[in-house]
Amino acid sequence: MATVNPWKRFIGLLPGGVRTVAIVRSIDTMAGISTVELRTGTRIAVRGVDVPSGSKAYIADGTITGPAPNLPHYDVDV
Repeated sequence: MATVNPWKRFIGLLPGGVRTVAIVRSIDTMAGISTVELRTGTRIAVRGVDVPSGSKAYIADGTITGPAPNLPHYDVDV
């Protein structure tokens, strides 16, 4: 049964998970896993082989969701 709570219905419309940008460093097509490097320099293994090595990719919940544009990144402290 669907909920009638408006707040829960609103939250259900929002995308879940955290999305970040990383650089693909290596691809293992046999296992379907890529090694990516985060902005902090940490390397992690994620599912997906759709983005070529050396390109930026969007990562959500441990999976490559698609290519990311090669744009500069700035950190601003407020």
